Amino acid sequence: MQGLKIGHYSDQDKGTGVTVFLFENSAIGGYWICGSAPASHELAALDPDNSVPHCHGLVLTGGSAFGLHAAGGVMRYLKEKNIGHPVPSGVVPIVPAAAIYDLSYRSEHFPVDENAYHACQRASEGNIDCGRVGAGTGATVGKLIPFAKSMASGIGRAVLTQKDGLEVMAYAVVNSVGDVHDKGTMIAGARDIHGQFADCEKFLLSGAAEENLFIQANTTLAAIFTNAALGKDECKRIAKMGAAGLARSISPVFTRFDGDIVFCMSLGKISASELTVGTMAAEAVRLAVINAVKDSVIVDG
Repeated sequence: MQGLKIGHYSDQDKGTGVTVFLFENSAIGGYWICGSAPASHELAALDPDNSVPHCHGLVLTGGSAFGLHAAGGVMRYLKEKNIGHPVPSGVVPIVPAAAIYDLSYRSEHFPVDENAYHACQRASEGNIDCGRVGAGTGATVGKLIPFAKSMASGIGRAVLTQKDGLEVMAYAVVNSVGDVHDKGTMIAGARDIHGQFADCEKFLLSGAAEENLFIQANTTLAAIFTNAALGKDECKRIAKMGAAGLARSISPVFTRFDGDIVFCMSLGKISASELTVGTMAAEAVRLAVINAVKDSVIVDG
């Protein structure tokens, strides 16, 4: 998408990473918090009733709240490019961020600002890397059932377009308590001792009780980008509509153990209805979730 650069930092050995989205011409954004345990930074700047009109980058990261400090590396990079909100002393880049909890995947390491800075240096409009890269490096799915094994996930991507040039792109970092489904067919999630899907939803509906899932690695993050011309209030409502894509593909979803957040960023000038963009956003998020787990394997240990 024109005006959007994407970069990743991945540490496969430590099992964490960070993904940066750069808006060198700025963007209008909104968000919707779906889960009850979010880890976030600078979200208030996106609220419709707050005065800063634009943001200049977005960070999705591993490392839980520790990883949020990686946003500083993006701010430093953008300031060096003189990109940010104008102030008497120069510019202040506005860079919201959200994190998944991957500290219990392989190590307690987390991305730092230097990692995000290097991801900015490598960012490009043509970057379509997905899977176990960036913020998806330490992502896993299906962590609800005791003694079942989870599966490795990642970051997924999907793009929908219309004949008039309207484009909606979604990224999803899928690190959910629940399993992932594609129109009713389970494609990734908890596996039993025989390697079969254990089915988190069925487990709960049977009356079984979950363990303390706060010790697990949870949260799904989605970022929607469109070339439609939108205001902050429209972006917030479209982010809310986009959350339907998570509900269509993950079960259970939006739990108190997940910090699910959906972002929506407007980068263009195409005239489009909020209903159309929101409907496209929900489907793009669903497809991005599925794309994130397409190469899933059972997690060792």
